[in-house]
Amino acid sequence: MHRFVKLPVRYAQSALKLSLAVSVLAVGLASGRSNADPAPAPERVRGFFCNAKSHSIDFLREQAAGENEEIAANAVNKRLKAFSCAYYLPANAIYTGEHTVIQDGLVYKLHSYLFLPERVERWSGSTIGSLQPSPSAKHDV
Repeated sequence: MHRFVKLPVRYAQSALKLSLAVSVLAVGLASGRSNADPAPAPERVRGFFCNAKSHSIDFLREQAAGENEEIAANAVNKRLKAFSCAYYLPANAIYTGEHTVIQDGLVYKLHSYLFLPERVERWSGSTIGSLQPSPSAKHDV
């Protein structure tokens, strides 16, 4: 059998306020976001992007060999036998990070974007320079 205890009004109000505060705090924690760390805002991007990081490196390698962007994209797509690298008109995307890759003596700076509304990651970048010494450089022997 249950017994009910009659509390003074001020205790009942305090208990109600406490349970409300705990509920609001629990909802705030469950949402996974804090007001101090808002989600990054999408930006408008355009240019050549590839579907994979390795495809973007291949695209940049073609450019470093002297090809223009369109020819480089076509060369990568033909080699892959798939449509990966292409020019994108202004689109909404969230910048997700920068990666520096050194491959075959070249330094590549890659940028990752999450394209919206599809939420698909695509890559863009540039060739920073070469770690190979120039054949015309003077060396101390």
